[in-house]
Amino acid sequence: MGTSTSTLRAAALGAAAAALAACVGSGGGAGGGPVMSHWTPAPPGTTWQVVQRNTGSYGQDAQVTWTREDTRWKGAPAIGLKSSMGTVIMTEPVGGRWVSVVDTGGKPVLSYDPPIGWQFPLKVGKTWSQHERMTLHASSKVVEFDFACKVEAFEKVTVRAGTFDAFRIHCKTPGTDDIYWISPRVGPFVKTQLRRDANSMFGAGTQEQELVSAPAARPNTAAM
Repeated sequence: MGTSTSTLRAAALGAAAAALAACVGSGGGAGGGPVMSHWTPAPPGTTWQVVQRNTGSYGQDAQVTWTREDTRWKGAPAIGLKSSMGTVIMTEPVGGRWVSVVDTGGKPVLSYDPPIGWQFPLKVGKTWSQHERMTLHASSKVVEFDFACKVEAFEKVTVRAGTFDAFRIHCKTPGTDDIYWISPRVGPFVKTQLRRDANSMFGAGTQEQELVSAPAARPNTAAM
């Protein structure tokens, strides 16, 4: 496997963590139940840690540190989420959707058109989908796919950083089946379960990721 493919795989590992630097507003919806109303980036320099248990195309187990930084993408302001694995996720300043992955020298690895990510506000039962064009810059190859998500539940989840009330969001693309737990108390993903089948361009594999520590990580002290 060449360097560019290894870098691309690392970028894919980091893509789910792109929202980890977020702090999210929450409140009650008109129909009752919790709502994640918006995405607000954490201050520059914020760091957090996750652990990954990987199989197959996801590679070896890892502990990853992420750092939030200010940067630019195609001349416009962007938020950078720098991984200790050697990639930087570029996100929109408003909404936090992912626009690209670059290496530490700023060279694009992949980019998304339109930007990919959550559609706020989030509440149980919400669904959305969109057609994506992902450019692999090393080969100039463009991969088109459909991305669909549903907010399935609001439930308690326990990880190394503590126990949190979290939204469970289920997302699918051709070849992938992913679940994310996101806590209004934290902002970061608390936990993820990612599955690739043989139809994935990366090959079959699994990844389970959980939050170890983050400045905003406050385990539940009372029911919401």
